[in-house]
Amino acid sequence: MRRVKFSAVRFLTLLTFGFSLAQTGAKYLVICHDTFNMTIRPLVEWKTKKGVPAVSVPLSQTGNTPSQIKSYIQNAYNTWNPRPEYILLVGSPDLLPSYNFSTFACSDDYYADMTGYYDIELCIGRFHCATISQCSVMVAKTIGYEKSETMHDSTWFTKATTIVKEDNPPDPYYQADCRYIRNLWLEANYAQIDSFINTNGNNQNDVINAINDGRAFVVYRGQSGGHWGRPFYFLPDSTDNGYKLPIVVSGTCATMTLFPWETMLGEEFVRAGTVQNPKGAVAFFGTTDISSHVSLQRGTATKGFFHALYRDSIYKLGGMAKRGKFILDSLFHNQQARYMEWNLLGDPELDVWTKTPQLFAVNHDTIVFVESTDFSVSVSYSGEPVRNALVCVMMDSTIYNYDYTDSTGQITFSFTPQHIGTLQVTVTGHNYLPYEGTVSVQPVGIEERATLNALRKTLTIYPNPAKSVIRVRYPWTVNTIKIFDMSGKMIRVISLSDFRWTRNDAEPEISLKGINPGIYFLQLGAVIKKLLVFR
Repeated sequence: MRRVKFSAVRFLTLLTFGFSLAQTGAKYLVICHDTFNMTIRPLVEWKTKKGVPAVSVPLSQTGNTPSQIKSYIQNAYNTWNPRPEYILLVGSPDLLPSYNFSTFACSDDYYADMTGYYDIELCIGRFHCATISQCSVMVAKTIGYEKSETMHDSTWFTKATTIVKEDNPPDPYYQADCRYIRNLWLEANYAQIDSFINTNGNNQNDVINAINDGRAFVVYRGQSGGHWGRPFYFLPDSTDNGYKLPIVVSGTCATMTLFPWETMLGEEFVRAGTVQNPKGAVAFFGTTDISSHVSLQRGTATKGFFHALYRDSIYKLGGMAKRGKFILDSLFHNQQARYMEWNLLGDPELDVWTKTPQLFAVNHDTIVFVESTDFSVSVSYSGEPVRNALVCVMMDSTIYNYDYTDSTGQITFSFTPQHIGTLQVTVTGHNYLPYEGTVSVQPVGIEERATLNALRKTLTIYPNPAKSVIRVRYPWTVNTIKIFDMSGKMIRVISLSDFRWTRNDAEPEISLKGINPGIYFLQLGAVIKKLLVFR
């Protein structure tokens, strides 16, 4: 079980200015220009809440030169517990410098290389923002993508587009690469797959209309420079797709830049829109170098990105990018420029949807007491346990535990609340909508504590799942049993004075007539148990 506990001072510092490296750590390290340290906080808080301990550290603390920033990250990698797995750089290159690996190209790989060889050990991405409003848009898009703000339209998660601007004579790889990717989408049961190519008369209007309709991925292969070549040249601000935000992969010459004060298609995609009206893309994976006769290598990285997702089951965006680069490097040795030219604009820890998200069924107590507590969380879907769901419980600065469910969909945390208040429970998993619940932490006296502990140990509902009736066995007389639906609405109150007791323990038989199949909660005093009703 993974457990991390912070003092109040350290937790505040974790969310803002960094912390004592010798005593704690973070899996998600944000290095940001000081301008964005407050703006990035909602993303840092969301990552931490879902069980990915995160910290934002401004350049005023790390230093603002590439070597100083690299030294800070290297020290964190060597000494923190947990140590960083994801690095997010926040700021355009004029505010937070990239690394020049050639006269004509820059890369962020320098900051993720922990061994001194050019290949990277950490997943890294950048929010390419020059203003607070641009940073706010990227934060909103990222959180909105992970929380699936567009579930009113659930079809776009299984729609995707490839674009080919063919050469004359035709390039031997463009169409073959896109065909490989489309076949992966077909195997994943995507509902709609576009294949746009200039020789068939397709143009930028087809791409804009597809993005507006909602696409999980948009992939480009063909010549370009700064922007996609005509007839596919367009400005991402011309889109109107809301939170139906694609991940764009641009397997071509430079369509993103990490030089100061430059802007290309990649930056425009992730900056597009406002917090109130998002548009464009949630992330962009592309190259920063302009080189000819490397179509094979760029096609390899493009295919490798999707191979990581659908063949290697790597669902984190930064992991997909890192794996795609690794595949390129393993097939084409001593191609450092080809490796380092690929960079990610976006959140490296982003969990990438591969189908329409489903809704967890999450069961846990809704009341705990200021005492030593074993807190169990059960996660299921359609009656089946969900394994490897990430569960995090946290309460202000005093409780922070996270771990994954086992094969039975269960996880139990042991902690002692320090005061009354609210405990937050967050459950996330690949292709599942996040669950965010709360637990009331209440005071309890010595006598009441003993009674409630006994009740927890002996309370039984059977059969469960149930069809028409249930029996409730418990040793402590309460006045009523209340039944709630999943929304928290109380649908029935049962007076226990109407039953006769046939054993030493109270054991009434309760009819489920009039209760539809589904998941319900029975409350007896301060204890709540889940009930599954079927027909």
